Amino acid sequence: MYDVAKLAQVSHQTVSRVVNNHPNTREETRDRVLKAMDELGYRPNHAARALASSRSRIIGILVSDADLFGPAGMTRAIENVAQSINHFAVSCSIDPDSEDSVVDGINHLKGLGVDGLVMITPRTDAVTLARTQLGNIPIVTVDSMYRVDELSVSIDNFQGGQLATEHLIDLGHRNILHIAGPSSWFEATARASGYAAAMRSHRLTPRIIEGDWTAGAGYEIGVTLDLEAHGTTGIFAGNDDLALGLLHAFDDRGISVPADVSIIGYDDVPHAAYWNPPLTTMQQDFYELGERALRLLVDTIERRKMPAVEAIVPQLIQRSSTAAPPPQED
Repeated sequence: MYDVAKLAQVSHQTVSRVVNNHPNTREETRDRVLKAMDELGYRPNHAARALASSRSRIIGILVSDADLFGPAGMTRAIENVAQSINHFAVSCSIDPDSEDSVVDGINHLKGLGVDGLVMITPRTDAVTLARTQLGNIPIVTVDSMYRVDELSVSIDNFQGGQLATEHLIDLGHRNILHIAGPSSWFEATARASGYAAAMRSHRLTPRIIEGDWTAGAGYEIGVTLDLEAHGTTGIFAGNDDLALGLLHAFDDRGISVPADVSIIGYDDVPHAAYWNPPLTTMQQDFYELGERALRLLVDTIERRKMPAVEAIVPQLIQRSSTAAPPPQED
């Protein structure tokens, strides 16, 4: 640090302020210090800084279902943004249904001396357990069933479910089925509630079949689903994988999408635009959600004033899997 200060012609305290992203540093001075750091190949000694400041600058991520599109996107965002502000993010995958798994994950991250924790899990009891175990270490929850408070960030899945259903209603559909994700997930119940609210607001009858988040579940439902029994012309699938399974099953049965039935999904996974037909869906900005969680946690750790964090509203991405319903026979 003293070598950097000498080369940049500043004090070592100024170098320290630049390394720690102190806001009251002139941009010209910051650039000069960063250039000197680069020339000398200087990298901060995080272990020494932790001893000096009682801060590890390590952020823990406790995540369940880490292989799913949403949790994976949020975890990637937290890791990337943490690195950009001179923090490290360490993730630990857990089974939220196993108390032992949750405790092991908490103890692992606690042993690393994390300054704070981001929890990406739908289970209330897992969040409660973490907050009990970690004491004063701040925890930010993401899309959790835990109480919504100043240390939570979320996507407005209720409004997302409403918007998806309203899209089908606006196209002229009246008999709309919702195939939901598992009821143990907050996201699934919120989307189903939004669907039901939209249906009732138009004096239509909600119908819900519970599945899970997999294409296999969508396929199994699709191969036996009797569309004519209720005159179903539109389906809101709880996520894109369910929609993919439905598309495959209907193709096997000779049911045309969207000529016979329209399907809208939820998530906008990267390959949804290349299915046959390309999938209409509700796009969730998981990267922004992860970034918000990380910045909220760091602001809390550093005791900065935090602005109110509003839920992110999903955006409709209209493609070819939805259209007006087929004409009714006389």
